[in-house]
Amino acid sequence: MKVKRLNRKDYLNILEAIFFIDFLKGLSVTLKNLLRKPITTEYPKEKLTPPKRFRGAHGHYVWDGTEPDSLKAIEKFMSYEKAKSRCVACYMCQTACPMPTLFRIEAVQLPNGKKKVVRFDMNLLNCLFCGLCVDACPVGCLTMTDIFELAGYSRRNEVLRMEDLERFAIDFKQRRGDEPDRIWPNDKEREKLWGKIEWSG
Repeated sequence: MKVKRLNRKDYLNILEAIFFIDFLKGLSVTLKNLLRKPITTEYPKEKLTPPKRFRGAHGHYVWDGTEPDSLKAIEKFMSYEKAKSRCVACYMCQTACPMPTLFRIEAVQLPNGKKKVVRFDMNLLNCLFCGLCVDACPVGCLTMTDIFELAGYSRRNEVLRMEDLERFAIDFKQRRGDEPDRIWPNDKEREKLWGKIEWSG
């Protein structure tokens, strides 16, 4: 492997030494931002809208006619109700999770041979919010919403039941379902934090 050596001068010239040119160059970023408007938000009075792909509280999409083809293919084997979770208890989310003990999933087989999910609990105290469970779900049931205020006063409050998961996903879909799947909901929201991007030609 060939090593490329750079020629660097190890001393300052007279002007650089007298007028602290290097120091001023380093300070230029601070001086540039000195007069800019601050971007601090006064939480909780003021809140930024997280990106649509934000990894917040989990949710369960429900049976509402927008199911993917993978779910329609096994519809006859499942006992389901409209506006209820489309989980099929395949345990793929639990298998993909680095902390599989956070899931409590139970399903029963009914006398007619169909399967029904009776329990789906998630203990958020163990959750890493990595999104692997969402990626592993073969029927598009699990999602991560933009709900980020998850603090609670007891451990019991940190366990999401199936009803909570359904409610979160329904609310998320109603509020942001029509938005394009992008990092920021719109350019105005992005510019609040990152400023206007000037693309180099």
